[in-house]
Amino acid sequence: MNIKLITEKLKSPEYDFLKTDPHLGDHIILLGLGGSHAYGTNIETSDLDIRGCAVNRKEEILTNKNFGQRCDEATDTTIYSLNKLISLLCNCNPNTIELLGLKPEHYLYISSIGQELLDHKKMFLSKKAVQSFCGYAYSRLRRLDNKAARKTSQAERE
Repeated sequence: MNIKLITEKLKSPEYDFLKTDPHLGDHIILLGLGGSHAYGTNIETSDLDIRGCAVNRKEEILTNKNFGQRCDEATDTTIYSLNKLISLLCNCNPNTIELLGLKPEHYLYISSIGQELLDHKKMFLSKKAVQSFCGYAYSRLRRLDNKAARKTSQAERE
């Protein structure tokens, strides 16, 4: 699926929540591809992962409330609040660091505030990245080991 088709897909009813959710809509500052499309490993049957960031509404800022993130499992979309995104970026969270390192053509929307964030992405890289990415890789490896063990024991039972 190319960028033009992806952009058209975002206009479909299944993605209406991006416009209608009171925390999203005009508050979105950054929207990009995630997963296989971001890595260039997508195939015809690959799902579409969308990641992004939205600024908090005035009321949330004034009352110190934070919506955290909005996840839509049906479309595999995650939009972080700016507050949460900054917190995760400061800890070199792999899923959020990925959002700042996309190829330019993989960004579907960038507001002026979103561009400011991208312009200062190096501020979030630190030695924490080693620990964070190694921990992430180790947890993925453990998931694969567990999955392989389950399949092996199932084959032995049959």
